[in-house]
Amino acid sequence: MKKYLDIFLNAVYGCIIGVANIIPGVSGGTMAVMLNIYDKLIDSFTGIRKHFGKSMKFLVPILIGAGIGIVVFSKLIKYLIAEQPLPTCFFFIGLILGSLPLVFKKSLETKFRPVSIIPLVIFLGCMIALAFVQTSGTEASDAGIKLDVLSWFWLFFGSAFAAMCMIIPGVSGSMILMILGLYSTVLGAISDLTKNFMNSCMILLPVGLGVLLGIVAGAKLIDICIKRFPQMSYFAIIGLMLGSPLIIYLKFQSESPDNFRLDTMNIIASAIVFAIGLGIALVFGSEKLKEKFEKKNGTEKTEAVKSAKE
Repeated sequence: MKKYLDIFLNAVYGCIIGVANIIPGVSGGTMAVMLNIYDKLIDSFTGIRKHFGKSMKFLVPILIGAGIGIVVFSKLIKYLIAEQPLPTCFFFIGLILGSLPLVFKKSLETKFRPVSIIPLVIFLGCMIALAFVQTSGTEASDAGIKLDVLSWFWLFFGSAFAAMCMIIPGVSGSMILMILGLYSTVLGAISDLTKNFMNSCMILLPVGLGVLLGIVAGAKLIDICIKRFPQMSYFAIIGLMLGSPLIIYLKFQSESPDNFRLDTMNIIASAIVFAIGLGIALVFGSEKLKEKFEKKNGTEKTEAVKSAKE
């Protein structure tokens, strides 16, 4: 009975992580930490070759749950972006800015070194430059658009990079896809899966392969970067996060110009949802939740050591 309960819970956890990953600004890595499965998730991906059976037993329910969460909620996210772009945009921005304290605290777990400012400035500068690059004309926002070979490779490598970033707590994979100009393409393909199955599959195939590569290979790479250059890595992430609101704002404006209205009601609604998004991110990144996670994780490790000694 416990075995089936664990499978069900892992599927539910996967669904939560999946939903988080399609919302720009929400970090699937952070959700995994809060659900107390982050370490096990990374270990399962990095050790998939050595412990294939054990890893797959844990990963399959999570991946299935994530797939369900992504497919079910993609239509809602697509609708909100098309019909309510300004409030949706500011909700995402609130989530991103609310996640900054979590990443900043992690960057200061080691002694501050001024050289760490360099990657922050570089990545922030790249983000500002990217914000003014006109990508909307080249992005296939409809799943029915046929892709050429170059677009296929761009989807593959872009998704791989987003998956690598998604592993890091505090960083949103969807935010990276939006920065790269691929978010609408992927979201449109997922939401139109039942309507345009073949066309959607032509887009989602390179995306799926890229995500697989990004998670498996990227988990180890990210792990090395965080362990060897923790502060510089986190400051680079902060640079990405500081620059992303500008990209998201301009992107939403270009995606739905007719509905992106700066009228009184829209501004009030945007301010409210911005505060909600900011509050949600601050709560999930709070020190109390972190302490609860560490306490629970420490208790489990202690019990495992005790049982091993016995």
